[in-house]
Amino acid sequence: MKLEAKHPLQEVVARGEGWVEECREPNDLVRACSLLRRQAATLYEEGLRSDVLTRTVARWNDAVLRRLLEIHRTDFDGIDWCWLALGSEGREEQTVHTDQDNALIFRADDARHIRERLLARLRGINEQLDQCGYMLCPGDVMASNPKWCLSLEEWQDTFAAWVDTGDPQALLHGAIFFDFRGIAGNLELARELREWLIEYIKPRPLFLKQMAEYAVSNTPPLWPWNRLKARRQEGERVLDIKVNGVSMFVDAARVFSLASGLNSTQTDKRLIDSARLESERRDRRAWVGAYRSLQDLRVRHQFDQLARGQRVDNRVRLDQLSRFDRQVLIAAMQEARRMQASLRLRYLL
Repeated sequence: MKLEAKHPLQEVVARGEGWVEECREPNDLVRACSLLRRQAATLYEEGLRSDVLTRTVARWNDAVLRRLLEIHRTDFDGIDWCWLALGSEGREEQTVHTDQDNALIFRADDARHIRERLLARLRGINEQLDQCGYMLCPGDVMASNPKWCLSLEEWQDTFAAWVDTGDPQALLHGAIFFDFRGIAGNLELARELREWLIEYIKPRPLFLKQMAEYAVSNTPPLWPWNRLKARRQEGERVLDIKVNGVSMFVDAARVFSLASGLNSTQTDKRLIDSARLESERRDRRAWVGAYRSLQDLRVRHQFDQLARGQRVDNRVRLDQLSRFDRQVLIAAMQEARRMQASLRLRYLL
């Protein structure tokens, strides 16, 4: 299929959601997801900005998940539940190279009984998502893991333990789970958990300090003279643009957001909305621009790999980039330095 440039984005998004709504069984969703990936490639070719593209992809992913859960709706009869998206899907920032990060929250007096009933079905749902192109999480951060299928009270206890402990594992979990977003079921459960979490963190500045330390531990890959650092791989200089680029902005934005008590999970919105003064807003706009430029390079790299029939990843080969692209990378890393300096000044001094 070919998307005509004259078609408004809203119409294209609705058309993709329509394909999903027409699905009556999981195999239909597999075919629909293939169409959606082709549609995303068409939008990229027509020059859609990366942040708009990733949110469009997230919207389609949400539709796929909701339709799959609707197909399995009888498995949830009599249970008050909500499916949570975590990580990049929770932030609505998924690219075409993604695995699953999800969880389930439910309301129940007998959590153990409800969990046993749910787990009997959830593995199949995760596996069907895998068949649709959303890879099983290698770290098993999925709703079918009993550790991440919890009642509202159990989730509160889990988050409280992470906040109060602040050890490296807790901070790693925070980087994934604190970006949760309700997708299907009773979304009020996700809202309740978010509001509780914001209030729980407020009187605990030590945790924000620990999160800030975690955020600045991933330093921009720049030598003092602003030459990009990279790992050698098969004779080429390779940079993981997600780990050593995008994630720096994501982690910093999460700290600013938690400190400001914001509900938003989107990185650019977190950065802008947590600014208190006009001078801060100017800085934040520069950081958002740097973040988006990294996402632009990342998305382009992945679609180029798809076009060549290669396995999709985040490892950009620096020597294959144009001089302009390398300068864009360097400028984004310089902004990351300034952003991390702001984090240190506010939370670590």
